[in-house]
Amino acid sequence: MSEPQMNHDIRDFRQPMVTSLGIILGFLLGFLGQWAIRDENEIAIRNLAEAIVAGALISAICMMLLVLYRLLDNCYDLQRAGHYYRRTFRLYMAAICLAFGGVTAALFV
Repeated sequence: MSEPQMNHDIRDFRQPMVTSLGIILGFLLGFLGQWAIRDENEIAIRNLAEAIVAGALISAICMMLLVLYRLLDNCYDLQRAGHYYRRTFRLYMAAICLAFGGVTAALFV
């Protein structure tokens, strides 16, 4: 089996997605950091609703890191470049929706 060739077909899409992921990841990490230190003598997650919010935010961060990896790894099959980008874009949108859903849910907890 041959090694995948370098592909630059999605380079025009890569920079805006990487930039937006960096901004959103920074926001989420700051949000979780503030949430974790809000009460010095108590644990940050006190009930099931907060555990669900934390799980959603941590899952969104993991998905964003996967998307970032897929965007920065430009060695993939040239015949499947369109499929690769579409899957990466779907993961990107799902991660953003999950992150904003988690932050919205945190407002009501």
